[in-house]
Amino acid sequence: MRDLWYYLGVPPTAALGVVISTVTIYFVFGAVLRLWGQRLYSSPRSLDLAVVTVLGAIVGRTTMGHVPTLAGGLIAIGTLALLELIFRGLRRLPLPQLRPSAPSARAVVLAVDGKVRTESLRHYGLSMPVLWSSMRQAGVSHPSQVALAVLEPNGRISVIRSGQPVHPRALMGIKGAHAVQAQLRDAGHLHTGTLPSGAEGPSGGSAPLVAPQQVDSQAE
Repeated sequence: MRDLWYYLGVPPTAALGVVISTVTIYFVFGAVLRLWGQRLYSSPRSLDLAVVTVLGAIVGRTTMGHVPTLAGGLIAIGTLALLELIFRGLRRLPLPQLRPSAPSARAVVLAVDGKVRTESLRHYGLSMPVLWSSMRQAGVSHPSQVALAVLEPNGRISVIRSGQPVHPRALMGIKGAHAVQAQLRDAGHLHTGTLPSGAEGPSGGSAPLVAPQQVDSQAE
């Protein structure tokens, strides 16, 4: 019975160590994802995938203590769940100091009006084949068919084709939204009015739009 407890249980001091390690890793790993998460998720290179795998292994091994056991794993999971509940509740409070003024990871424009921003591709470790893969999935066969291509905070690439009405509100959360809005306006891709009666939103229904002056302050 003692041997079974050795493999499944955890002493009180070890349990406290698991809690401290889990809390520390929670904040450290959260900071790493806020700084480099968008780049790691967006790049398909083997090295970046290896870095993500190693980070996950380090997090798991560090939180489990010297001897990983079932009880230690349950304590680590419970600690993570409790931290998530605490911070989710804090974010709901109407306190300005608990709400960041801007998200750490924001969407980045990769192409606008058929023109690719190669500096953005290089900065996030992307290549033209990767961008073309996303554009082909959107039904694009020529760069002129792209009104806007955006690297989202989760690492995915969104593509808006030419001919689709782009409202300023669609630029919310994008870096340099005002400059992008001006480029789209000059190219004739920007639409600030209501959609035609036959047009449908992404969910299949009508897409209500707001006045441009109401979203300009939110787009940046």
